[in-house]
Amino acid sequence: KAASAPHWEMQIANILQWVSDEKESRDYLQAVAARMSEEVEALKQTGDSLWKARRLQKVDASARLELQSALEAEIRAKQGVQEELDKLKVAHLAVERQLQEAEKQNRMLRVELEKVKGELKARSLEGKSHTLLYLIYTCFYLFFLHILNGPVYSIKHLYGGKILLSVRLCDAVKRGESFLWGIDAWLNTVMLFQPKSHSFKIQSFSSPTKCMRCASLLVGLVRQGLACEACGFVCHVSCVGEATTCPTPSEQLQTTLGVNPTFDGTGWVPKPSGVKKGWQRAFAIVSDFKIFLFDVPEGKLSQCDVGVMHVTDMRDEQFSVAPVLASDVIHASSKDVPCIFRVTASQLHSPHTTSSMLFLADSEAEMRKWVQVLTELHRVLKESRQHDRAVYILKEAYDNGLPLVPHALAAAIIDRERIALGTEDGLFLINLQTNDVLQVGDCRRVQLLLVSPQAQLLAVLCGKNHSVRLFSWAELETPEAPGSKVAEAKGCQAVAVGLICRGTTPVLCVACKHQVLCFQLTATRPPHRRIREIQAPGYVQCLDVLGDRLCVGYPSGFSLYPLLNEGPPVCLPHPEDPRAKATRQMEALKAVEVSLNELILCFSGFGFYVDGQGRSSRPQELMWPAPPLSCCYTAPYLSVFSENAVDVFNVRKAEWIQTIPLKKVRALNPEGSLCTFGSEKVRLTYLRNKAAGKDEFDVPQTTDNSRRHLVRTRHKRRFSFRISEEERQQQRREMMRNPALRSKLISGPSNFNHVVHVGLSEKQHRLQELPVVSSGRSSHVRAGSRRGAGASLGVCDADPVAPGVSRHSSLARPPCSKHRTRQMLSGSSRELSCHLWSPWGPAF
Repeated sequence: KAASAPHWEMQIANILQWVSDEKESRDYLQAVAARMSEEVEALKQTGDSLWKARRLQKVDASARLELQSALEAEIRAKQGVQEELDKLKVAHLAVERQLQEAEKQNRMLRVELEKVKGELKARSLEGKSHTLLYLIYTCFYLFFLHILNGPVYSIKHLYGGKILLSVRLCDAVKRGESFLWGIDAWLNTVMLFQPKSHSFKIQSFSSPTKCMRCASLLVGLVRQGLACEACGFVCHVSCVGEATTCPTPSEQLQTTLGVNPTFDGTGWVPKPSGVKKGWQRAFAIVSDFKIFLFDVPEGKLSQCDVGVMHVTDMRDEQFSVAPVLASDVIHASSKDVPCIFRVTASQLHSPHTTSSMLFLADSEAEMRKWVQVLTELHRVLKESRQHDRAVYILKEAYDNGLPLVPHALAAAIIDRERIALGTEDGLFLINLQTNDVLQVGDCRRVQLLLVSPQAQLLAVLCGKNHSVRLFSWAELETPEAPGSKVAEAKGCQAVAVGLICRGTTPVLCVACKHQVLCFQLTATRPPHRRIREIQAPGYVQCLDVLGDRLCVGYPSGFSLYPLLNEGPPVCLPHPEDPRAKATRQMEALKAVEVSLNELILCFSGFGFYVDGQGRSSRPQELMWPAPPLSCCYTAPYLSVFSENAVDVFNVRKAEWIQTIPLKKVRALNPEGSLCTFGSEKVRLTYLRNKAAGKDEFDVPQTTDNSRRHLVRTRHKRRFSFRISEEERQQQRREMMRNPALRSKLISGPSNFNHVVHVGLSEKQHRLQELPVVSSGRSSHVRAGSRRGAGASLGVCDADPVAPGVSRHSSLARPPCSKHRTRQMLSGSSRELSCHLWSPWGPAF
């Protein structure tokens, strides 16, 4: 018990301490509760007017900012509308002035026309009276001549023309009928031959035909020209105003195959596979300083096709014609060699290549006649100084040794250093400076590439399901980037990009059978937002964004839809236009906007001009020389790609201005600036406008004997197109063996400073000591070799020149040895360093 007493005392003390602590805690909590209740009461008495006021102020400020931005936007829109209205007013005034001038000129022309009609009527009456007297006199003469010598059947000359006299007069005399009845019958016969206007009608010819007015060939597949229903006179639409009166003399109506152009004839040309496979019959016509070749079925000259097989322009700077040697046509028969001649024209500008066409004549005399005629025509053409109207020159866009080029289905110019190629295997990005090739995304069978520079996006039509993917500029640098797939575009057959809202908003339009979806391209994710959906009248074949409108092409027609509102479409051509019937069963290829109220509708048969309502705006039509595969447009030139040529038209003048003969040519982009051609060696070609200041991208220098190979790097999607080390060493050895090529290895001097000039007639100069450079780098000095009257002594590199020595920007002859050279200058030796330049990098 004595031991447990302290323990109980300690526990009692602890319990008392706990009770004391609990009392203090209760007091503290009571004080805190009282203070909080006081604060709550104070808050209740204060009210919520202050924070509500602050919130209302913020809401008002936000609303004020929104209204202010809306007001500014409306002001800008009104200013834009006002500016456009001012422009329209100015244009309206100008049109009114032109209309007034045209009406004034029209009144003057009407007055002159009435005067001319009166004069013609007076002359006609006077001429008829003279004609009647002359006919009566002739009839009496024939009557008495008939009595004396028997019947006479013709009068050879009447008003300078050949008119046959009907035998009715003599027959009437024989039958004893009245003489006046005979005169009346003869007068009726003569009146049938009085001049009158032609009754022209558009006609499609099934064989090559010439214009009877200008003797030029009627080029085209359909609706090539006009034909008179009364007398058969044939001419161009542009030659109607100068056509002869109807009827046309019969000797001018012999319009059989190619009659009376400059020169024509039949011969043989090599088959598409080459001379080794044989020759095929062809019909050649020389017209408008062009050589046209038409395919002729065997033994059926009258069934010659109207589609041109090959065209050579004699205005070409490299045009030439000459017989061939046996070594030029090793696969031809020895008996045919004397009958073969070759026509040559330019093809590629860089690297320089030419295209040739062999022609086998029926005999050696025929061959010499062809060569003589073509040579003489070319001489006349050069003497008349007919300027070359070509607007495009061809450059090879990249090395044809790249394995991707023969399989290219589409291409696009990204910037000056990069181009994109689409093949069956995917999308590839080529860096023209570093020759690096990057495979982007998992695209397969890339059929179309469209670039939107404003949105910095590349649209890709690819895959078996014809889907559309969008790649940003940043994603093109990432091989694994999948791009943004346009989910709505499945089974897409046509795609177009463009700008609306005055060229500020990029849009993407895709066609899936009869449905067309329009998207606005943005910088957000996803980079597209649907803005319009259109149902086309037929299966969509082409799409073209023309300003703020979308032109949808389908078989036999086009429709023009507004993109900024829900307005009704405009049918092109207008249903009442006679050409609407001619376009039936024709494919729609492209629509081109010539001006604000004029368009060109390009069909597979021909192209023609319409206004904004679909009615004809010009009588001229664009005639395709051969069946077209595609049409591309870069203002103001329309490029029509066919199987073996590119035909260029100036749409403002409606003129065919250039033909580029290229075998198996295919356009790779909508502008037509990139294309491939060739069968054995396929080339990626850039069509450069000669009027442009510079190329659209940095076109590299290419050669036909490239030894580069596509090498895969450590990354499976990155490749390098370069020369292997073994090939590089082999090229060095070949260049060192050839003296002409060896000099190209030596580079020219850089940072040259003229020290002194030593002439033959001058005494020995005491050369000033050059300062020694303290660093390990030796001074690049060399004594100039003596040429002619003197030589130059130069200092290369940026070493300081001795005081008092002048500096000049003269060039010295570069060193001609790769070894180090030592030369004595003023008693002390200086080591000269000679640099070798090599296209493969540093010197050996």
